[in-house]
Amino acid sequence: MKDLKKIISLTFYLSFCFLFFSINESNAQVKEMSAQDLTTASTAVFYGKCSKKSCDWDENHRIIYTYVTVVPEAYIKGNLGATVTIAVPGGQVGDIVYDVSDMPFFTEGEETVAFVWTNPAGKNLITGGFQGKMKIEKDSKTGNKIVQVNGVMDAADAQIKLPPGQVKKAEKMQLEDFVTKVKGYMKN
Repeated sequence: MKDLKKIISLTFYLSFCFLFFSINESNAQVKEMSAQDLTTASTAVFYGKCSKKSCDWDENHRIIYTYVTVVPEAYIKGNLGATVTIAVPGGQVGDIVYDVSDMPFFTEGEETVAFVWTNPAGKNLITGGFQGKMKIEKDSKTGNKIVQVNGVMDAADAQIKLPPGQVKKAEKMQLEDFVTKVKGYMKN
């Protein structure tokens, strides 16, 4: 009976440790970045329409990527050409699903702002995970394009501390105002 109690106690302790440490690990995977940080770290910033999506293995057959083709309407920073293929870690090939947390999800036909960096191997990746892709919607009243801003706009906003457990809601901005702000970050 004592052995059974020891086994149960040890199992409970190990389960608790596993859960505690896995939660801390998952919270530390993506560094919070403002739009200013994203702009500085990116090779290119543009907005346009997602025209195509496909999934495939990397060259070594170890990681599945979702390859997203975006046709830029305009570049805010840099220039990657008339079409840009962005590699997003994760996706599905056949029956195999490779899921990567904190990565953005693209939908064919959607308009988006993309913060992209080009790695040394020449692969275009989203800067800052999910933070580097912002959806563009049309305002139903005015017809103007609105950007759904992820997180904070600039370093000054980042210093505003929210109470524990409270998350900053996505902010909506006119596309023109967003572009002006991002261009301002490049002057600093």
